[in-house]
Amino acid sequence: MDSVIVARILKNWTRRLLKTALFILLSIAVARLLGNPEIWISYDFAEKVAGCIYADVNAETIYDTYFYISFLTVIFITVTIYICAIKLIKFLRSH
Repeated sequence: MDSVIVARILKNWTRRLLKTALFILLSIAVARLLGNPEIWISYDFAEKVAGCIYADVNAETIYDTYFYISFLTVIFITVTIYICAIKLIKFLRSH
């Protein structure tokens, strides 16, 4: 009976590990595809966001703002792709 319980636990942990690995690989791919945030984020937009977040706008706060906007964009795109991929996998497994 113990081996059945251990097998179930290992199966659950393996699925969680594979899902986490898929999410990390997707986020790396999305980040690499988007490229440098200074290219696709307008300086004026980053300056306005930095002005809202920080009281002082300087080079350091602009680079921090570029990072935060880039990070949030990568997470949002990755979550969207991940949810679609998981739904597609579940659909394909059920049919």
